[in-house]
This record gives sequence, structure tokens and C-alpha cells, in this order.
Amino acid sequence: MWSSMQSSGPRPSAGPTAPTALVALALGMAALPVPAGADVAADFLQGYARAVLDLRFAGREVQVLAAHDDGRLVLSEAACGPNPGRTAVAEALTATGRFARVQWQERPECTSAVADVAAVEEGAAPPEAAAATESPEEQTAGQTVGPTAGPARAAPVAIEALPVDDLFKPLIADPRQPQFAIRYHRYAAAEDFNAASVSFGDYFGFASGLFGESGVSQIGLQGAVFAVFNLDAPSFDLVNADYWIGIPVSYRRGPWSFLTRIYHQSSHLGDEFLLGNADLERVNLSYEDWEVLASYDWRDWRFYGGGGVILHSEPDLDPLHAQAGLEYRRPNVLGNWQLVGAIDWQAEQEQGWRHNRSYQLGFAFVRQSREIRLMLEHYRGYSPNGQFYDERLRYTGLGVYFDL
Repeated sequence: MWSSMQSSGPRPSAGPTAPTALVALALGMAALPVPAGADVAADFLQGYARAVLDLRFAGREVQVLAAHDDGRLVLSEAACGPNPGRTAVAEALTATGRFARVQWQERPECTSAVADVAAVEEGAAPPEAAAATESPEEQTAGQTVGPTAGPARAAPVAIEALPVDDLFKPLIADPRQPQFAIRYHRYAAAEDFNAASVSFGDYFGFASGLFGESGVSQIGLQGAVFAVFNLDAPSFDLVNADYWIGIPVSYRRGPWSFLTRIYHQSSHLGDEFLLGNADLERVNLSYEDWEVLASYDWRDWRFYGGGGVILHSEPDLDPLHAQAGLEYRRPNVLGNWQLVGAIDWQAEQEQGWRHNRSYQLGFAFVRQSREIRLMLEHYRGYSPNGQFYDERLRYTGLGVYFDL
């Protein structure tokens, strides 16, 4: 099937093992103080709303002006007048269960006629009725946002257990992202064959730390299985399965998001594949890796980059690797469907820093935090599949991705 690998024997392993670091990381986050009191509530809710807006509406210039005890959230955006997209923003925020309604407040430069229309709350009374029930402080809340605003006070830290959203969104064109996907590929390797690639994975948030204007942090758990099947074999043989688990710590402030994680991967060949390739030398690839990534959202674009170091591996691998890429989303191209394109570039010291390139283009349907993507994809570089990491691979195909 694929050419067999010649192992030169295990070399001395480099660096500490990961379990100690994983436990220390989890205990460190668990030990964070949890402040209490009424002063935390408004800052917590405003920080929470900013995180939701940054995650789901990164291309929109929406400001959080105020969060009130009655469940009312006051927002503003650069554009004046009614905007159909505001309904989606309001639905996403009220769906969290933390806000009863969303009110849009027009910027001072907008005309009063437009303001009278746009300041109407989603599902609430007209602005005249709403203003009559507000105190003078509430009516002026958010007016200081912008160039005339005074110095913002530091917001206290608030901890939220079991957050819903992932602060650092999965990289679309990266072949190894924890997500649910079904893909058909035409493999061009040592032998050409039709392949089915499936992955099962997701992110589970343990806790978020909200720092008001200073951003949001989060710690959680990621796990995934990546499997490749040979569709040309009589029984659709399982060729390789990679098992992946990690602890990510993420942070987001405005358009910037950051991710650092320690994860473990182990790889295993399929039994039927081994029976049909008795002369193949088996290598039980296993390693722990520490990775750091940064991402920036600009309008419809996302740019990211970073790298990592292998802490321990079997067999012993050269440790360094780098990654960069960009993504593009154009909303409402076909109704509610988005046009999506992505390029991912990776290079590893073990492979002589030769490039691994992945390209995807297709459409995505997004509903609140869930998404389905239908993608054309092409890959050229070294195989991402387990012990075949030192073999060149090229594939083209179709993929369906599910972000839950």
C-alpha cells in the first residue's frame, strides 16, 4: 500500500513528559479567585457580550454600551439606521439566556430621524415608552463611549463555569483540528487510491475568566480521532487512526485571539491493513507537543500564525514546527450561506522545513454557534497520518464539516 518505513532505532527522548504539565495547568486555573458582589455583575455581562460578539460577529463594529439589571443590553455600531443584521446579533445574545432584550443606540453623528427608528429594542416597546421607564443614568448610559469617553476603570475578574463558545475558533484548512468531519479524497502517495477520512472531535470549556475591557480567557479540553480508510480495498480497510487529546488555554481581546495548548497524539495502523501488508515495519508513533498560536480578525479576513515544540516523542523526532495561514468569509452569498476560503501552511524540523500546504474553498451555513461547511480541498506535502509522516502525499477531494 504505502512504502514501509525504516526505523533507525529509538534515540534518547528529549524533554519532560506531558502529564505533569497538564495537571499543573489545570490546577493553576482552578485556583483563580472568584470575586463576588454587585459590582461584578455589569462588568461580567458586558465582557460576556463582547466575547459573543467577537466570536460570532467579528466583522461587525459593534460596541457594548451598558448591561442593566433588568436584562437589557445596550449596543451601538458604526453604521447608522436600521440594519437587517442586527436581528441576528440580538438573537445570538438573547439565546445565551443572560440578556432579556437588546437595545440599539445610535451614534451622535446619526440623524435623529434614523435614530428614532433604529433605537427600537428587539421585541420591546418603542423608544418613547422605553425612555419613560428609564432613569436619567440609564438614558445616558453609553453616551461616553467613543473619543469623548473618560478613562475606563479596571473591571474585576469574573469566572464563568462551563462556557459555551470556544474563544479560539478551529483553523479551517488545518488537517488536524478537533471537529466532526467526513471527507472523500483521491490519494496520490506510494500508490494511488480512493480514501475516506473521518474525524470525531470537539472542544469542551471548563471555565472562562472575564476581565471586562481586558478580554476573556478560557481553559478547556479538546479530544479527537482521525481515521483513514482505503475505499479500494474489499472491506474498506482502516489504514491509520490517530488519537488526540489536549488541554488548551485561550484568550481573546477584540479582534485578537490566542491559544496555547499541550496535547498528546498516538497513532495506530488498522488490523486488516497490517494483514495485507505483512512486510510493513510498524512504528508506534506517539508524542506530546506544546503549541502557541495567534489570530487576528480584520473585516472578512482572519490571519494566524505560530509554532510549537515536541516535548517527548517515540520514536525521537526533531522538535520544532511552524504554522501560518489565512481565512476568508463572505456572508450572505447565497441566502444564509457564506463563501469560505482558507489556506494553511505548515513546516516541521523533522521534515527539513519543507512546506505542507492545505487549501479549502466552499460554503458554510451558520446558525448561532453551529456551522456546516461543504468544502473542496487540496493538500500537498508530507502525510499527516501517523507513522507515514515521512512520506509525501497529495490529495484532492470533498469534505463536510460540522462545528457544534
